[in-house]
Amino acid sequence: MKQGERHPIAAGVTALVAVAVGVGLIVGIGMFVGASILGLGGDGAASDQATDPDAGASLYAPSPKPTKTASGPAITLDASPTSAPEKKAGSVSSSTGSSPSAAAEEKPAKEITLQTGVVEAKPMERIDITGVYPGGEGAILRLERDEGEGWEEFGIPDVSVTGEQFSTVIQTGRIGKHMFRMKDIDTGTYSNVVTVTIG
Repeated sequence: MKQGERHPIAAGVTALVAVAVGVGLIVGIGMFVGASILGLGGDGAASDQATDPDAGASLYAPSPKPTKTASGPAITLDASPTSAPEKKAGSVSSSTGSSPSAAAEEKPAKEITLQTGVVEAKPMERIDITGVYPGGEGAILRLERDEGEGWEEFGIPDVSVTGEQFSTVIQTGRIGKHMFRMKDIDTGTYSNVVTVTIG
């Protein structure tokens, strides 16, 4: 290699450095211009906010103001008059002697419908007693009998209401007319009266 000539490797490195510097300058200028367009410049945003506090803000929250205290009731009740529920016919409540106002406040009693398989039977003949008790699911019913001297328990196990229906079987050897009814032992509600003549 002659004196004064540049080494080829050194020339290549110099060219690479020059290209890198040029690319770096172009990228830097591009980033600066982009930041200015998008408003990301630190000095510009600071100066804008110094003159206008809302400049460049992306979220605005209004300054708090005191609220008025409510002077009325927290809830509103229905003041319209309501009619008292009517009692269903055929249901008798055990609470006799209660005042009319107390009876008006009571909910309508559920109605127990009672029937027998026969109206006449021989002594000790099987008598099927069935019935329905709408809304009385799970209620316990007790059979009562009146032979003309007042209502008394008949003496069979209590009957439970399942599927709003109930059934039981009785036998009696007493001759004469027997009246039967069912009583809900929890509410005191009575069924209609059915009559069976034994003889």
